[in-house]
Amino acid sequence: RRGSNMTPVSTSLDLVRLDVGQIPMQTESVDCMHAGAAMHCWPDLDAAASEIYRVLKPGGRYFATTFLSGYFATLSAMDGQAGTAPSRQAFQYFESIDTLRDLLVRGGFA
Repeated sequence: RRGSNMTPVSTSLDLVRLDVGQIPMQTESVDCMHAGAAMHCWPDLDAAASEIYRVLKPGGRYFATTFLSGYFATLSAMDGQAGTAPSRQAFQYFESIDTLRDLLVRGGFA
């Protein structure tokens, strides 16, 4: 960063596109995983959560963003299409943050 007194740190970052239900990585081999606005599209949420937990090193971090079910209703209303929503076959609907927490706990996260 310009104007910063920070010393640059050398890091290694790999960006990988993969099937989250069958992650082709060794158990406890990953420091951090990120899923940006993706969880609602996963066909098998429990398999995905278990796989993410499996490949993370102890103390590893998982960062994710997704949508709660109310988002789709709000989006439809703003677009003048109140009462319509994406197909439930194409998206997983998360009713609340507690629903997401329960999913991760089932996958092994404490």
